Amino acid sequence: MVLFYTIDYSNAVDEHTICRNKLKLVENVYKNDALEKNITRKMKIIHIDSIELNRFLLDLHYYIAYRLKVANGIASFCGRHEIFVIKIHPPEKEPLDYAWGYRANVMMWEQIEVDEMMSWLSTLGGAFSALGDYKLSYANIAGRISLRQMKLALRLGDPSLIARCRLYQAIAMIQSYNFTGAKYTIQQVYRAEKRRSEPDSKLIKMCLGIWTKLSYEYELYEKKLNRSKE
Repeated sequence: MVLFYTIDYSNAVDEHTICRNKLKLVENVYKNDALEKNITRKMKIIHIDSIELNRFLLDLHYYIAYRLKVANGIASFCGRHEIFVIKIHPPEKEPLDYAWGYRANVMMWEQIEVDEMMSWLSTLGGAFSALGDYKLSYANIAGRISLRQMKLALRLGDPSLIARCRLYQAIAMIQSYNFTGAKYTIQQVYRAEKRRSEPDSKLIKMCLGIWTKLSYEYELYEKKLNRSKE
């Protein structure tokens, strides 16, 4: 087991212990310039930039043979009453990952456009859903819009938004007299949300409201069927 210290730009000191199976880290064991005051042994200091230090620590963390070589090297470099200290300085040239920057920029604008498209679809879907209570063709359009919203929600990866899109589909099912499908969808969303550690109260209320609509529309549908039979 070999011990060494790293000192960053702000003079905060981290303690690293090289073991056979892992590299242990204790952050901020000392602060400011307190290392010299708290450690009486002589220090052997080397200077390294932050990029090289990061590579060095990663190699120590992942490679056993490298850890053993470094531990042996530090032990032979430092005497019995000496400690090994790595002083970090800024790199001469900061590396810029232009390829990742381009990808991040594309992802950011894609997210903005998807969010805007989702807002437009929500407005349009709400309008057709309201008209769907009076005409079946509008309910079918609202159902198709909710499917588009579902695809976008899956792309965004937001579970709450995906659940809302499923409830929009349930409303379209109710208006199309697909009461069984609507019932199954509402129950699935409600039970999944109830199982969460922190359920979304708005989503729960939305499920209960659509369930009330389902019960009311089903009751009206049954009455119509009974009248037609008479």
